[in-house]
Amino acid sequence: MSKQIKYSEAALVYAKIMTHHGNAPFEDSDAQQFWHELDDLVTLRDANAAVEEFYGSHPGTDWMRSGDVNILTRRMRAARIPEQAEIGRLMDQAGIDSEHALAYRRQLIHAISLDQPVKQAHALAVEAAHRQAIEAPKPAKHRPKRYHFAGRGQTQIGAMSLKDTLGGAA
Repeated sequence: MSKQIKYSEAALVYAKIMTHHGNAPFEDSDAQQFWHELDDLVTLRDANAAVEEFYGSHPGTDWMRSGDVNILTRRMRAARIPEQAEIGRLMDQAGIDSEHALAYRRQLIHAISLDQPVKQAHALAVEAAHRQAIEAPKPAKHRPKRYHFAGRGQTQIGAMSLKDTLGGAA
């Protein structure tokens, strides 16, 4: 999976963190490392909100790291996901049956966790549920047994003598 947040966006978040420490020097290599350590699902909006939440509740001496951003953004994504009763109501409203429920739930939760509005995530999930119906596997085609032949392809292995199979070397 590719990263949601681009390097240039992660560098802005990193610079925002540096401003909380007296405009500490911005090192490109540190910003690169910060970006690489961010979870793939982190978005710029969530990362900025995480910085604001962190520094709003921590003393000015604490430094926010990429792990802190990851933890806080995971919590934010989890808080956006509707309760199971709400998901069930949305499924009933769209006529999603039990065969399509898993595809619907996965897409809905994924889209909402990426900060899409519930209405838009619901539309994507309905489409995914109808597109990704899981069908029973088709039975394998019956194939007749094929035997390997030795020599010049005239006789099955084991039907010739060892001398005939190996020639004069036996």
